[in-house]
Order: sequence, then structure tokens, then C-alpha cells
Amino acid sequence: MLPTTIRKFLFAFALVMAVSLAVFLHFWRIASAPRGFAVDECSIAYNAYCIAQTGADEYGTRWPMYFRGVMDVYYDPAEIYSLLIPIREFGPEKWAARLPGGLYALLACAAFYLLLRRWRFEAPLALAGGFMLSVIPWAFPASRSCTYTGRMFALVALVTGLALTASALLEKSRWRAVLAGVVWALAFYAQQSVQPVLMLLAIGCAAALGRRLVPHWRLLRLMLLAGLIVLLPLIVSVLRSPIGLVARFQQVSITREASSLREAIARIARHYCGYFSPQFLFVSGDQERRHHTGHGGELYWCLAPLILAGLYVSIRHWRQSLSHRVILVGLLASPVSTALTLDQEQSTNSVYAAVFWLMLAALGAQWCWQRRRPWRMLLLMIACAGTVEITLYMRDYFGAYQTRDSQALQTELTDALEYCFGRLSTNQVLYISPSTGSPYGTDVDAKLKPQLYAYVLFFGRIDPLIYQRTGFPTRNVRLYDGHAAEPGLLLRSSRYYYRSGDRRTTIVGVPDNIPMPVGAELVRTFQFSNPYSYIQYQVFVFP
Repeated sequence: MLPTTIRKFLFAFALVMAVSLAVFLHFWRIASAPRGFAVDECSIAYNAYCIAQTGADEYGTRWPMYFRGVMDVYYDPAEIYSLLIPIREFGPEKWAARLPGGLYALLACAAFYLLLRRWRFEAPLALAGGFMLSVIPWAFPASRSCTYTGRMFALVALVTGLALTASALLEKSRWRAVLAGVVWALAFYAQQSVQPVLMLLAIGCAAALGRRLVPHWRLLRLMLLAGLIVLLPLIVSVLRSPIGLVARFQQVSITREASSLREAIARIARHYCGYFSPQFLFVSGDQERRHHTGHGGELYWCLAPLILAGLYVSIRHWRQSLSHRVILVGLLASPVSTALTLDQEQSTNSVYAAVFWLMLAALGAQWCWQRRRPWRMLLLMIACAGTVEITLYMRDYFGAYQTRDSQALQTELTDALEYCFGRLSTNQVLYISPSTGSPYGTDVDAKLKPQLYAYVLFFGRIDPLIYQRTGFPTRNVRLYDGHAAEPGLLLRSSRYYYRSGDRRTTIVGVPDNIPMPVGAELVRTFQFSNPYSYIQYQVFVFP
């Protein structure tokens, strides 16, 4: 046994190293990794820019509760308002838009450490749990994209709510009960996918804890009252206009493609079970490359033995330990909302499950630690294996992943637009060919809709006042139709791409034959290849 002074010094050193490394990994190259800037990121960031400049979204609605963005997708309030301060201070910059997601991820890690300490985990194990949450593949990619800022905010609220609730009940503290109610309510503003999880978590915990909650009914009533007060603006907004709350779910609901109730139930059950499969957890993870790098699963392999030990402990002692019951209920409730959608094994909407899997791993680690040798040696070996796994994952994320899945991240399109707007003079026009959106499966009309306009608004730093009043300022950006009356730049793809065949699965490309402007000169080519096509973005300048 080491002396107390040495143990305190080692823990302080480990704390400083863990915090420094977590901060570094979340903010290093935040503007360039991931390289692209997805259309949802552009839409969210530009709406935050509009709110910061005018107090209204891109459609002129003042201080809305839900935001209608690109292709009529609705965004939750936390996704937009979280970006308000950095976008107002630094303008529409990629790093500024991604900053809140990283901050929320770090706050969630700090709250997770406090929660584990409140549940009487050893300080070193709680620190390891907090650091693991910061680098877990389930959450790390989402924390570096402003598309998922709301989910990161919900993750903070979930972990903080659990910590405050446990503290309020154990200490019989009224002010902590009020604060817990406020935090739980704020989670409902964060992201729609967390709302069913929170309700099922509350119902499940009430059923699992049963009579043990009765002595705390005054604190629970106070918590509920505080939460309802904070939720009043959301309730009023939904009663006035429910479309913002239900529109997104209607777009992705599993019932859209189910021919019968029986088929819908079967799909929900299949999707739900998929989130507990070893294939998803440890082998391949989410197949959408914006959500997951493709390197391993959503959890590290080193966690598998700890999770198995944690399951053994939680099931064996669930009657004696309230925290064990909460972990099991949370584990069962967290994938529910995602199981109701069309996508299978989606990591971003089920990111809350990572908290409960890590809690199980912490239980297993504590069990091994308490049994002393040789179990502590096993923990040391798992820690070494985890260090290697995390290093390999981060090497892939900041390395090969940035070029491996460039189409999923719209890298070439965003690089081309950034380049064009960076070279565009005040007296020049950016002409955009209709073929520009073709490689990404979207057409372009005169208003650059349905998707391309969001990119142009953000990278072109279009004045929100002008866009809200008159639409696109054609003095700066125009759809190219073969005529260029004023000097400027032309952006186009070398080919149009479309799907053909009975199943519409064959990718066919035809050249972009719109005549080039007289005197056009090739400035730069952006190119990449994928299993379906080889495309070029050609930037021309002409007098």
C-alpha cells in the first residue's frame, strides 16, 4: 500500500493528464477533422448566424422553439441556440460551430466522474470512466460535429440529472432536487430522441425502486414541479404548433415503410435487439460514416470483460443496490427511441446508451479491484490494452478516416466552395452549374435548392437580413445556365450522375455539356473516386 501523500500526488497527476488529453483530442483540428461540413451543419450554423444577427431564423421567424432547416428538416432548440455565442463572436466559421459540441462532451465526462463518485466508486475508477466517455467511439465523432450538438447537450443533462437526483435523495437536499428537476427539463429541449428515453427511464426507475422512493416523495414532488415550470415554454409552443415536435419523427418513423402493425412491431423488436448485438457494440458499429469511422465497433474490446463482470454484479446484487437497478433500467431504455426509426443500429440517436454500458464496465472494474490479486493485474492488462485501442482509433480518426469517407462528409464540395468564396472578389459572381450537386444525389434549381443553398449561405457568409427579405443575392451567387454576363468563378462537376434501371441502383454519368464562358481558364480541380463515380470540380475564372 502506497502512502497517502504519494497516492494523492499520483491521482492529481493522472487527473491533469486525463483532462489535458481529453481537451486536446476534442479541440485539435476541430475545423478540419472531420474535413467536410455536412449540409445539416451548414443549415444549423447559418440559422444560428441569423438568430445572432437578426433575432429570427432563415425564414424570418423570430426566436422559434423549433427550426425549419434544409429540406424541411426540423432542428431542436439546443442545436441552434448553443451556437449563438460563438457564431455571434466569431462569425460563420466551422470551428466556432463545432465548439459547443466538444464543450458539452467534456462537461458530460466531468458529470460522469461526479456521478460515479456519488455512487461510491473508487476515485481512480471514476476518473478512468470519465476519460473513457470522452474517447468512446459511440460519442467521439458526434462531439466534433455541430449536427449532434443537441445530443451532446442531452448527454450532459442525462448524466448531470442522475448525479443531482442521487445527491438530492441521499443528502435530502431540496435545492439539489430543484436543480435536478431543472436539468431534466432542459434535456427535453436538447433533442427529441432523448425524450422517450427519459420518460421510460423515469417509469422504469419508479417501478424498480418502488417503496424506497416513498420516504422521498416531497423531494420528488419538488423536482417534478421545478421541471414543469422550466418546460412551460416548450409545452406552450407545442400546443400552438406541434409540427416542429412531430415532423422529424414522422420523416424517420418506422411505420412509414411498414405495411401492417405486425410488421412494424417485428421491425421495432429487430432494431431494438440490434443495439445489444456484439456486432454493433464491438465489431462494426454504425454503418453511416458520418456517425462512425468504420474502425471497430461503438465500444472498445477492452471493455468487454469488464461489462460481463458488471452484468454479473448488477444482476446478483440488484435487490440490495439502487444504483444497479438504475443502470439496468437505463441500459434497457436507452435504445428505445432509435428502435422506432427506419435506420438500424444508429449510434447518434442511441448515444445515451454509452453511459450505461460504461457504468457496467465501472461496476466490473470495481469488482475486480476489490478482489485484489490477481484481479488487479487483470485490470492493469485491460488498461494497457485500452491504451493501445484508443491510440489506434484516434490514429485512424485523424488520419485515414478523413480521406476514406470523403463523400459521406461532402468533403470535396465544401472544399470547392470554401476555395471559391475565398478567391471571389466583391465585383465578381460565383456561377454554380446544376451538375454541382449531382454526385451527392441532389438536383439544383434556380434558388440552389433543395440542399446546395445551405452550403452557399454558410460559406458565402450571406447577410441574413438580405436573405430573409429578398432571398439569394444574385449579385453574388447565381445558377449557371450557359450565360455569364459578369466576371467571376464557375463551379461545376465534370458529369451529371443519376440512378437508372428497374431498381434504380445503377449509377449512370453523362458529361456536363453546358457551354463554357468565353475566355474561361481552369484554376483548380477537386477530384475523388468512390465505388460509383469519378468526379471533378472545375473552377474557372474569366474576364
